[in-house]
Amino acid sequence: MRLRHLQRRYFGTKYSGRVVVEADNGRSFAIEVDSPNLQTDVRGYPLPRRDLICKVTKILQPPPRSGASDPFLELSDYLQTLTLTLTSSEVSEVLKSLKSPRLALQFFRFCPSSIPKFRHDSFTCNRILLILSKSSLPDRFETVHRIVDEMERFSVRGNISTVNILIGMFDGGNNVGELEKCLSLVKKWDLRLNCYTYKSLLQAYLRLNNLNEAFKVYVDMRKRGYKLDIFSYNMIVDALAKDEKADLAFKVFKDMKHWRCEPDEYTYTILIRMTGKIGKPDEALVLFEEMLMKGCTPNSIAYNTIIQALASNRRVDKAILLFSKMVANDCRPNEFTYSTILNGLVAQGQLGKLDEVVKISGKYMNKSIYAYLVRTLSKLGHASEAHRLFCNMWSFHEKGDRDAYFSMLESLCNAGKLTEALDFLSKINEKGISVDTFMYNTLLSALGKSKQISHLHDLYDKMKQDGPSPDIFTYNILISSFGRAGRVDDAVKIFEEVENSDCKPDIVSYNSLINCLGKNGNIDEAHMRFTEMQEKGLNPDVITYSTLIECFGKTDKVEMACRLFDEMLAVGCSPNIVTYNILLDCLERSGRTAEAVDLYAKLKQQGLTPDLVTYAILERLQNGSKKRINIRKQNPITGWVVSPLR
Repeated sequence: MRLRHLQRRYFGTKYSGRVVVEADNGRSFAIEVDSPNLQTDVRGYPLPRRDLICKVTKILQPPPRSGASDPFLELSDYLQTLTLTLTSSEVSEVLKSLKSPRLALQFFRFCPSSIPKFRHDSFTCNRILLILSKSSLPDRFETVHRIVDEMERFSVRGNISTVNILIGMFDGGNNVGELEKCLSLVKKWDLRLNCYTYKSLLQAYLRLNNLNEAFKVYVDMRKRGYKLDIFSYNMIVDALAKDEKADLAFKVFKDMKHWRCEPDEYTYTILIRMTGKIGKPDEALVLFEEMLMKGCTPNSIAYNTIIQALASNRRVDKAILLFSKMVANDCRPNEFTYSTILNGLVAQGQLGKLDEVVKISGKYMNKSIYAYLVRTLSKLGHASEAHRLFCNMWSFHEKGDRDAYFSMLESLCNAGKLTEALDFLSKINEKGISVDTFMYNTLLSALGKSKQISHLHDLYDKMKQDGPSPDIFTYNILISSFGRAGRVDDAVKIFEEVENSDCKPDIVSYNSLINCLGKNGNIDEAHMRFTEMQEKGLNPDVITYSTLIECFGKTDKVEMACRLFDEMLAVGCSPNIVTYNILLDCLERSGRTAEAVDLYAKLKQQGLTPDLVTYAILERLQNGSKKRINIRKQNPITGWVVSPLR
């Protein structure tokens, strides 16, 4: 026979009562429950009744889909039935247990209005303030203000924890006034700041970028014998370092050691960065060595900081030495590391040592780092070094990196090495990189600008044959390139290809074609294309109008140029300084001086700033006109100054 041991559950609170009504059949009765005698702690405060706290929490947070009615109505009935009341400590525990800040706030409001003789104290107020400070409610700040006002109105005296919570809540944004209010509460409630208050206040001022007030708090803390934690020390050292107050930063650093708060790698990193910026690389190196002696393990940020401090102060050899230690300690370099060393090598004219850096990198020298170095060298204008490094990547990696390959192609184009760029583009497929439209467009644009039309034709034919398909940018580059070379028929042919393709001509296509036609003497067809683009729903822009005005002006069709300018204003297209210069030049050359003077006055009214071209035209107007135009020559300090034309 097996015995079962039943465990009894003992509740934290015992209730006593007596039967007052009993049915005749004895199956139902009513009991009057006496209020329990609450147990107290050694200080005389009532101990929280855990069973009651759990019950209230359960009522307020019913399980989902329970179909429960208003939980506060149910809670009110429950408390009235048992003639129960809640103590402030129990209310605080219930608030802590509620998951929703909005529900907690409702319960906070419910207690004084629905529980007889209940009155909030500092414990319940602190609890709801803490909940609101951690919440994301949009009106949390306004609610906190109302609660603090209610505390003053109902003579609820807060404690130092109340102030700490408020300081922590209002330490962001532009809340200097809020911090002052928090400190006024300290005086009103006759409180003493504790160590946590000082730390909260210090961090609040630092987050508000009010370093002066923060340092005053720090000095006051030192006088009272309080010490900060490592986080707060690092915050104030960092703020002083950023404000270039090196002496004060080192003073705080010395205090840390005095109060036996050991600096960590972040502390040393802050000081190393500061000493590097003020041009003291040797001190930065001493700090780094001290950090190692203290047993701190430098991370990539610490290594990058000391490398930057050395490289930016012309100690690139020591920077490379530390880079080798970084790699030896299995700390992975990142793009910032390489960028810092590269900039140092460029500044000291020692790019030849880049090979040494690549060799030291060892296992960390992957395709992405190669690509980054190639891109950076290309942007810095060192095409030869970029190409040499690229050749290393080409030799050691079976598959290429698209960004690196494009950077190399762009670098060759910018350097005018178009034969090498054509050869390079033809070999990219060997490394598993698909040549895309963007690569073709880059090379086509470079060929067009250098007027290498035969190579331009060949590359375009290869693109159509092998792919990818040309896009609208390709067509626009071709139209512009053929126009620049005076190949009007080729430009028109490409434009017709656009019209028959999936791409449709855009405003850039029309602008390029109009410019090509107009500059090569086909002004009537250029104007016809101008009308055509309007009929197709494309609104001419300032480039379209400026191009046509210039074309009409150079063919002595001044009236047409002026008419286009008036049309431009009428449709709301604002002319720029180039447009005004074109028309001013047109009017001056045709001898229409008065109209040119009026146009210059209109230019000034539009708020545009004349440039050198404008002043050159004005000088011609002055020399060729009987009317005196007061023009002062260029001032070596302020630049050109022209008096208003009247």
